Amino acid sequence: MAEDAQLSIVAPEEQFMRRLFQSYYEKVAPDSVSPPEIARREFGLGTWDKKIESRHFAFRDAQALKSYLVRNTPFYISYSAAYYEFPDGRPMPRKGWMGADLVFDLDSDHLELECMKTHPKKFPCANCLSAVREETMKLIEDFLVPDFGFSKGEISANFSGNRGYHVHVRNETVRQLAGWARRELADYILGAGLQAKSLFYSRVKGKLEGPTPEMPGWHGRIARRFLQLLQAGKLTEAGVEQALARRLQKNAAKVSEGIIMRGNWDTVRMNGPEKDLLAQKIIDSAGIHIEGVGRAGDEVDVGVTFDVSKLIRLPDSLHGETGMAARKIAKVGDLARFEPMNDAIVFSDAPVKVKVGEAPAFVMGNQTFGPFKNSDVELPEFAAAYLICKREAKLWK
Repeated sequence: MAEDAQLSIVAPEEQFMRRLFQSYYEKVAPDSVSPPEIARREFGLGTWDKKIESRHFAFRDAQALKSYLVRNTPFYISYSAAYYEFPDGRPMPRKGWMGADLVFDLDSDHLELECMKTHPKKFPCANCLSAVREETMKLIEDFLVPDFGFSKGEISANFSGNRGYHVHVRNETVRQLAGWARRELADYILGAGLQAKSLFYSRVKGKLEGPTPEMPGWHGRIARRFLQLLQAGKLTEAGVEQALARRLQKNAAKVSEGIIMRGNWDTVRMNGPEKDLLAQKIIDSAGIHIEGVGRAGDEVDVGVTFDVSKLIRLPDSLHGETGMAARKIAKVGDLARFEPMNDAIVFSDAPVKVKVGEAPAFVMGNQTFGPFKNSDVELPEFAAAYLICKREAKLWK
């Protein structure tokens, strides 16, 4: 009995954070944390120790959801991209699947950025957050709107509350897509299986001809990406051999004009193997983030996209690993101006004393904190909460 009582003791940090979370949910408008067609959604809830501890929850309306959040205050709450006839049914086949939104999950730790070698993964830096925001914008502006034909009114985006963004497409055409069809969409975004011979071709005397920037789909994307790298002097980052990169760079104006005007990729003398390698390297690097090494779309968690019963973070709910909101971005066009370490803060700047184990310097609320190592400090509530949720700080009196 004494052992059981000891196990049930809740750490003061968990109690402190639960009070803060509860205070947030008491103030939030019910509609703010309610997804469309809430009565058709399944919900999953997480504890201080686990992001999804239980699922198969359902709520009849926004007020019922808010009341639950205030009374029970989970540290994580996710909801289904899917719509169900009986969302609280179990096992899964009894729910009666009715369709699902198309969802994309982008996370900075998928980008393999150079900066990630200098800080812990759980502490994304400004460069990490900027890079994943750029990839999210690229997904929308380069794929979902021009290639798939979705309108921006059918697309919504929200910060994940931690390291990335979630993009939701609500459209009757995609609602009924099976998992394999969603995987096809993800593969297209990934550029899976693209080969040089399908986009580049040789005509008279082996002349290398290929896409121009105004072409639709991957053709135009590859041409634009090459020109971007050429203008930035970063061809070697795409894997182009250094000597060839220098020749192309030296003749950048002529090379650009040939590609833009005629699709002529052969304005600089190259041998056959160089042509083949250049074409494939540009395909492999199309959409690459200059600071990273991933291909376009590699930043998308495809498992989220084709799993038609996946649970995804509830927009405007709080994230138990940061104490920040999974903030909805009002309009897709506002994404470029969104700064999560400012705009997703929900707690006050009241001083809180904490003992910090180890944390790198981070910028939050336009202030720089740290680095810390075994430090007793007084921090604004939002920064203290961030470190407590990261399990790097404890309350200190």
